[in-house]
Amino acid sequence: MVSACRKRLHSGQDRGCRPILWYGTCLWSDAFRAGKVQWTSHMAGQKSAVSIARSSVSLFIDAAYKSALVITLGACLFGCASPDLPTARHPIVPVPVSDLSARQVGETVILTFTLPVTSTDQQPLVDMPSVEIYRNTRQAATPVPKRAAKNRSTARLADTIPSQTVEQYQKNGRIEFPDKLDPDELAEESGTDFIYTVRTRVSRAKVSADSNAVDVRVYPAPETVQDLRATLTETALVLDWSAAQKAHSASAGQAAGFRIYRTEVDPAMAEAAVFTPSQAKLIAPPELLAQTTATEYRDTTFQFGHTYFYSVRRILQFGAATVESADSSPTVLTAKDIFPPAAPQDLEAVGVTATNGTPASVELTWSINAEPDLAGYNVYRSEQAGASGQKLNSELLLVPTFRDMSVVPGKSYFYRVGAADQSGNESPLSSAVEARIPEP
Repeated sequence: MVSACRKRLHSGQDRGCRPILWYGTCLWSDAFRAGKVQWTSHMAGQKSAVSIARSSVSLFIDAAYKSALVITLGACLFGCASPDLPTARHPIVPVPVSDLSARQVGETVILTFTLPVTSTDQQPLVDMPSVEIYRNTRQAATPVPKRAAKNRSTARLADTIPSQTVEQYQKNGRIEFPDKLDPDELAEESGTDFIYTVRTRVSRAKVSADSNAVDVRVYPAPETVQDLRATLTETALVLDWSAAQKAHSASAGQAAGFRIYRTEVDPAMAEAAVFTPSQAKLIAPPELLAQTTATEYRDTTFQFGHTYFYSVRRILQFGAATVESADSSPTVLTAKDIFPPAAPQDLEAVGVTATNGTPASVELTWSINAEPDLAGYNVYRSEQAGASGQKLNSELLLVPTFRDMSVVPGKSYFYRVGAADQSGNESPLSSAVEARIPEP
């Protein structure tokens, strides 16, 4: 006879440790039922008490042995976990961050580090970890007693990055997090050492160990540069900006000039970026281009056809320490080549008389243009001195010579030459030269 508990087991109504316990309970329950039936049977048959007791004990011992065997085998095979995939018996803990760095930019400390991708068990992390950022001052730091719990820190929790928003701070495979400081606190505690550590976690139960500690000395931030402008010339992108509106006192640091940062904008977004620089899609983070004490800088390393994103930071010197302001409002400029080559020089024209089998012609020569992006030349002819005339060549001339075979003996012609660059810009035309075709 199959008991009610065994039916529940076979129907899958109980899971985890319960199937094993239910199965043992079923055996016990069956034993009790069997004993009861045996008791009733023996009473009806008026058998002896000794025989009844011996049968009942035998059934109970058999049920107990089977229950113990089932529970032991179940524990060995399945433990106390789900009958599906096995679960970890302890919280997953990421390995500690080991490359934390910090720098002050304006009133912000920029923290940069690499997120862990494995646990302390050397297993890959399936979930994105959250981040806890701790900040302390050297004056407030106290030694941790030996008896204190492992990984205990006296640092103050400054901020957290939930796992859902961590990707917002990823740049080039690393996390870059801005810790905004209080300007009044910076002014009152100029030269204070801030000590940063970070921890990560994927489980509420346990956080990672502290990262490497990084020490950054903070100072009052310089004023932000205003009115940054960019102007395109043929040889340079010229940047200029406004000077400081007020002088800094000696206690606020010594003015040390400006740093110019540059990067390129995604060509697909270049046009929109010119009108809305703050929304520009950058190919790479801005890099230091130059440092100057003037309020103007000529970028001669640009290339036509590229779109550039510029920002400028003011610099203050505090002893050996250098502090940058926050970025200026950016400016974006597309370096479009709108500058034509110079007009060709030294144009000469010589009329050639027709001979037997050879028609009359005009031989033209001129000096080579020196522009590095020169693409070729065009030749123009007119019968009037003041007119540009008609272009004679169907394709750009790659050399500074041309022979005009479509002339009529006895007539005079006026010639001009123009130079074209690779962007399609054509120079002003050269001075006109006259060529008279001799009669045969």
